Amino acid sequence: MIKDNKFVLNPCNRLVLFGGGPLVLDIACKAVLIGYDIVVITSPRQASEDIGEGIVLSEVLKKHNIDVIVSKNINGSSIKRYLKSINKNTFFLSLGAAWIFNEEFISKVLSGKLFNLHGARLPQNRGGGGFSWQIMMGNRFGFCLMHLVDTGVDTGQIIDFEEFLFPHKCRYPIEYINYYNKKNIDFIGKIIGNAFKKKSTFSITKQSEYLSTYWPRLNQDISSWIDWSQSPEHIERFICAFGLPYKGALTTINGKNVRINKVHINYQDGVFHPYQSGVVYRIGHSWICVALDGAGIVIESVVDDVREESYMSSISVGDRFITTRKMLESSKNRVIYTPDGLKQ
Repeated sequence: MIKDNKFVLNPCNRLVLFGGGPLVLDIACKAVLIGYDIVVITSPRQASEDIGEGIVLSEVLKKHNIDVIVSKNINGSSIKRYLKSINKNTFFLSLGAAWIFNEEFISKVLSGKLFNLHGARLPQNRGGGGFSWQIMMGNRFGFCLMHLVDTGVDTGQIIDFEEFLFPHKCRYPIEYINYYNKKNIDFIGKIIGNAFKKKSTFSITKQSEYLSTYWPRLNQDISSWIDWSQSPEHIERFICAFGLPYKGALTTINGKNVRINKVHINYQDGVFHPYQSGVVYRIGHSWICVALDGAGIVIESVVDDVREESYMSSISVGDRFITTRKMLESSKNRVIYTPDGLKQ
């Protein structure tokens, strides 16, 4: 309920989480310790996802005796009836949910009290793509941010937020994810702790539309082709953006599709001409040195994309990494996910 720029949430003893990923598991376990009854509603894609070290979300939730509902269609009549029946004392939180929530579902089924956790500043950085976009842009500001869900994409009024800096050692998505998750377990833990069995009041902030930016989703098999004509800094950030937990950035060498990982810029060997970009000019004990437009880049991991094994020993000085124009054009195609997975 909203009144005088305040959102009032009645006491809660049940938490319903919509979505997937390791943060769903961590927050569910945190809520159990507080005393909440927990239900996780997830999509088929997210239910079967490996959330790290071979752990499948739906299986590990069941081992913790947490109720799990797997559904392609969040607007199904049985789910709506169930959610209406538990609405009164329930905290509804979306964590990367795979569905689009419509107005009827938000207002009539959940009584307008659906919250979403967003991992970046709003209204800037709406949309998907996780931390890969942030790494590409060189953004080290992090946010724990909760907002009300409306029918737009990350457009609802902001309920609460905390700003922080990612440590300088964070270079790859997995490092951002792990640090972000730790911050958000504490952030959400405080909110659901305060809401447990007592009324909570939040000051709300409307998002300014003229400051907004939106970034679409990415896919490691479609979006990750390296453009060797870019600046050294942009190439380094781009490769890092598709590092762990992803397979690496794509390119070709000697006619093979390969994944590149573990890189850093090297200014020591000289300034190279744009035509030299992509050429392997030196091979070390466990690394290769590649020319870029204005600097070099040291690469410690090159993996055959088909065989999924190291290709480093097959590379010789004078070989060149190449990404064709067709590959680069295809990487710009918009990526769309459904509850089942990537839309073909």
